[in-house]
Amino acid sequence: MDKLKTFTDKRGSLSLVEEGNEIPFSITRAYWIYNVPEGEERGKHANRLSYQYLIAMNGSVDITLEDIKGRTTYHLDSKDKGLLVPPKTWNELRNFSPDAVLLVLASHSYDTETYINSYEEFLEYIKK
Repeated sequence: MDKLKTFTDKRGSLSLVEEGNEIPFSITRAYWIYNVPEGEERGKHANRLSYQYLIAMNGSVDITLEDIKGRTTYHLDSKDKGLLVPPKTWNELRNFSPDAVLLVLASHSYDTETYINSYEEFLEYIKK
């Protein structure tokens, strides 16, 4: 998880991410997830090609990432924290606060063919 470059003065705070620094890819797509009902989960997939960079713009969310090295859970709860999700990484998003807004910056356009939606298929894929 990255602590984002942030500037704060009497006018407020400004946090930023830059392509080539925190974001090691060209941003092709941006979307945000919000109004997630209590107890619902998102994600539960991996992508063969796409990088994603996640920022909790409001509220909080727990993000579990798994790759060939293992499984780690992160708690995003601040606009000045970001999380890189590389390709071939299983992700699970849960425990959204009622006011959560999760911004996702992605390296590729949406293509169902690049997603792995079965955990068993993911485990086989990362062994290759």
